[in-house]
Amino acid sequence: MTKPNFVPLSENKHSNRVFTHITQILSPLFLGRYITMFKLVLFILFIPGFSSSQRRELICRSSDIELSYSFCDSMKHNFFFNITPCSLIGKPQWEGSVFWIPRSDIIFLKINLSLWYHDAKALDWKQIICTGIDDDYSFCGTLKGETINTTINIRGLTMELEKGEYTVLLRGFPNYFEENLLICLNLTMLYK
Repeated sequence: MTKPNFVPLSENKHSNRVFTHITQILSPLFLGRYITMFKLVLFILFIPGFSSSQRRELICRSSDIELSYSFCDSMKHNFFFNITPCSLIGKPQWEGSVFWIPRSDIIFLKINLSLWYHDAKALDWKQIICTGIDDDYSFCGTLKGETINTTINIRGLTMELEKGEYTVLLRGFPNYFEENLLICLNLTMLYK
């Protein structure tokens, strides 16, 4: 097996020696193209700003739960969500406050909600919220750039939850065919 020809990724002699040492160890195990790909992946991972994590917004924190969310995309959103009371004790009724300026019209809205518990999918729910005709929710019919500032009632749980981390992926589509994502939230609940 021939040794691949490596191109240094930086002018730092120490980092070149480290990469050369890693590739010399790995060269008997892989072909040269895999090592070059490995170096490229390492280069991308360690470049500041190339890969960035989404900023998480804290919804609420109490002695029994912690709720936070982030957006699935990197675009700037005018969105705020809050829930009270911040507790699962006694299976209360919750009140959710939503402030949002959507980036497109909400004449039709289909919601896809997926729930995971410890990386296992526990629920997959789809519902049409707005149809454009005689809708139940006040935000249906909101046009692009208008402000949604509403409060919604959320009923208490009818089942006991196991303690641990729950992840909810909430996606909203402005059409039935699930094209042109309107909003995408990644909600995390830590039940202590």
